[in-house]
Amino acid sequence: MTSVPPVDWNLAERVGALLVDPGPELSEPELAQVVAGLRVAARRAEEIVARTTGLVAPPGAPALVVDRPTWLSWNVRLASWILAPYVTDRPTLPDRLVGEATAVQVGTVLAWVSGRVLGQYDPYAEVPRLLLVAPTVAAVERSLGVDHDAFRLWICIHEVTHRYQFGQAPWLAGHLRSLVAQVVDAETPSLLGLLRGGRSLSFAEVALGPQGREALAAVTAVMSLVEGYADVMMDRTDEVPLVASLRAKLHGRRTAPGLDAVMRGLMGLDVKHAQYSDGAAFCTAVIDRVGVPGLNRVYERAENLPTSAEIADPGSWVDRVC
Repeated sequence: MTSVPPVDWNLAERVGALLVDPGPELSEPELAQVVAGLRVAARRAEEIVARTTGLVAPPGAPALVVDRPTWLSWNVRLASWILAPYVTDRPTLPDRLVGEATAVQVGTVLAWVSGRVLGQYDPYAEVPRLLLVAPTVAAVERSLGVDHDAFRLWICIHEVTHRYQFGQAPWLAGHLRSLVAQVVDAETPSLLGLLRGGRSLSFAEVALGPQGREALAAVTAVMSLVEGYADVMMDRTDEVPLVASLRAKLHGRRTAPGLDAVMRGLMGLDVKHAQYSDGAAFCTAVIDRVGVPGLNRVYERAENLPTSAEIADPGSWVDRVC
């Protein structure tokens, strides 16, 4: 198993806390309104997601509405947990220096990403939780000029859909982590570059051998399915007015040019956005042929998950599974 230098996670959190932008200035009444609105939207999304997807999930813990530093701390702990099995127990001085440099990079990356993330479902927490980042939701509502209640419900439908995906397929979280482990085991030059999406997908492919590239393709296919499915389902509901307008505005934000585009490329978020679009195209094509119940066969067992080739050719998945 690949060993990696120990990362100073406390340093990562301190760096992140120093760099994180707390978000727009909100009065106490404004903040209370955003928090309450997100909690209401998350509860309402549960019934909508169950009806729209046809998936079944056990009752979940209430959504956590958090600020950006709390989201950052949560993800530092998540990264620490994911890497724990790979940390060398005999670090050399160069290992420690690399670990400290990695900590600074992790804190910097998470500080920037905290201003982009609206919500996150963590299936690996001791109690799996949905996190909603109140300052970022408020900032995006302002910048896009959207109806607050509609936008919050729409976003919550996406995030709650993730809860139902992992609830319907309780094996999915472990399967995804095992694929990530295969990628880490195959990594050679830059673990951090790979974990945060790499400078580009081609960089990650160069960094990996054949087995690593295969594992990375499997991870990408699963994440494309997970994110694309949630994007499709949030647009299928008739509970949110002007969904097409919301989608167009959110897409514009995801693909805005300028410095933000440069940062997205450096952080690997362009790869993430491709997962949304590629996965959504796959899900839409499958639904057109076999309906939502047919698409939901992906959650029956790991063998039913689409490969990267099938994400690009949905018909081949339908022919194999349905």
